[in-house]
Amino acid sequence: MNGNDYLENQVLTAKPHQLHLMVVDGALRFARKALEATESRQFEQAHFALDRSRDLVAELIGGLDPGQQPEMIEQLKALFVFVYENLNHADVKQEASYINNAIKVLEIHRESWYELMERLLESTPQEPRQPQSGPIVHPPHQIEQSAQPHQSRSWIT
Repeated sequence: MNGNDYLENQVLTAKPHQLHLMVVDGALRFARKALEATESRQFEQAHFALDRSRDLVAELIGGLDPGQQPEMIEQLKALFVFVYENLNHADVKQEASYINNAIKVLEIHRESWYELMERLLESTPQEPRQPQSGPIVHPPHQIEQSAQPHQSRSWIT
């Protein structure tokens, strides 16, 4: 099994909340690459990294289901729109401060989402341990190294 097959398997077997975290990790990874490229004045590389990060943030927005907890969904949507707009401004104005704003928001969201996942695991009755079929989810300081686009599914199920 090569790296692409492994990643595809991770995505296909992940639960919606794990997919959400994987997409956030990808958006963060590309935003950090864009920040590094912008700071070293490699604007073409920054543009491509910002474009990938924006695609992932757009996927986060598209994965929100307004039919479930509409007030919370609207707040999350506004948060992700803010991130998207900052990434867009960074691309147009070639300013790292916009990327920093987006990264800060995504990091806070990731940490909160990770804590929520941990609490859900603690409150769910434990079944006998079986081999884990989904991706391994790391704490906020260990960002996943890969994320691929996938079919849109709601993060709130």
